[in-house]
Amino acid sequence: MSTGAAVAPGGADRASRAVIGAIVFAVAVAAFSRVPLLPDIGADLSLTAGQVGLLTTAFGLGRLIMDLPAGRLADAIDPTLALAASGVALAFSAGLLAAAGSFAVAMFASGVIGCATAVTNTTGMYAFATATAAQRRGASMALYTTALMSGQMVGPAIGGALATLADWRVAISVSAAIGVIVALVCGRIWARAGRPLRISAGAGAARRAAVGEPSGPAPGRVELLALAAVPFATFFGIAGLTQTLIPLIGSGELGLSASAIGFAIGGAAAARFVSAWYAGVGSDRWSRKAVVVPMLVLMLAGALLLALPVGTGTWLASIFALAIGSSGISVAAAALADRVEPDRLGHELGVFRLLGDLGLLVGPAVSAFLYQEVDARSAALAAAAVFAIAVVTTLVWVRGTRGPGAAEPGLAG
Repeated sequence: MSTGAAVAPGGADRASRAVIGAIVFAVAVAAFSRVPLLPDIGADLSLTAGQVGLLTTAFGLGRLIMDLPAGRLADAIDPTLALAASGVALAFSAGLLAAAGSFAVAMFASGVIGCATAVTNTTGMYAFATATAAQRRGASMALYTTALMSGQMVGPAIGGALATLADWRVAISVSAAIGVIVALVCGRIWARAGRPLRISAGAGAARRAAVGEPSGPAPGRVELLALAAVPFATFFGIAGLTQTLIPLIGSGELGLSASAIGFAIGGAAAARFVSAWYAGVGSDRWSRKAVVVPMLVLMLAGALLLALPVGTGTWLASIFALAIGSSGISVAAAALADRVEPDRLGHELGVFRLLGDLGLLVGPAVSAFLYQEVDARSAALAAAAVFAIAVVTTLVWVRGTRGPGAAEPGLAG
């Protein structure tokens, strides 16, 4: 695996991306296997619905804390070393959660799991964004998002199955074991390659030669905020709906088991591959914006489905709509990478993820509160409003591209 995780496209870089993609997938599986377990954790620890939502909020806060440091790490150290550290953090925090006997311990463990995923996700996003030139960046980012989101969909299925066969503590213990494996594999790759601790000063020039110059002026503050609205809305929906409201509705109103909830969420992973192709290849062929907007509209539709009278059909349709629409994150990240200097991309992606991960912090708290104090419909409509705002800001303020760098007319930068 090359220093900086990606230089010119070729066989070696494909192998590097395969390894990093596998690690991103494994960490996502381990971190998100807890989603269908939340009702069981709440019952075991005697938690209210609001406290169950706060466990996901703690996860989002951990990611928020680590986003900027993770971006700096992506610019500064070998990715295998960063991924090894995330494996250690995952193993420690998942083990702590499996042994938790109180709300406080579960909150702390959930937060550290969030820290581990922040390092993994930012490292992976940076590696895939710099793995190829702009003409193929959308497709490369689609592979990254496929690994990440597929892990987030498959993880709940595995967690739910393990909880049904044994209990939630066994399921979380498996996540700790995955963290140990990640740390050992990445640590061995780094040690055997004999790489230095820090990336050399010439790495930025090498990356620029491989991926080309930025295709346009650096985005201003308004456009950066508009771009960040895409991951904010998406993470708000994933954390507030898929990880909080959907399990609560499935368990409390539809009477489904943890296994059924997990397999329903995991089943959307197959559709996720189709949306990843559209998001990546489509954004390279047509326009980043021409892909982002429909994805946000699809997530808006998924939220509105949950506002309808409760039924298994609309519940499942919402899960699939949210899963498919989440591909918009990779396209927004590709749009950012198109116009940022490669040696500063890690930092900019850290800021991008920081603003987006606010959605992980706010989404579950809002959804759980509204579900507990009002009803499921109000929680779904709140998420729909967030998606609607993201659609408008993207249409108005995000500059699009047609092909590798031709500015889309009529749109402010």
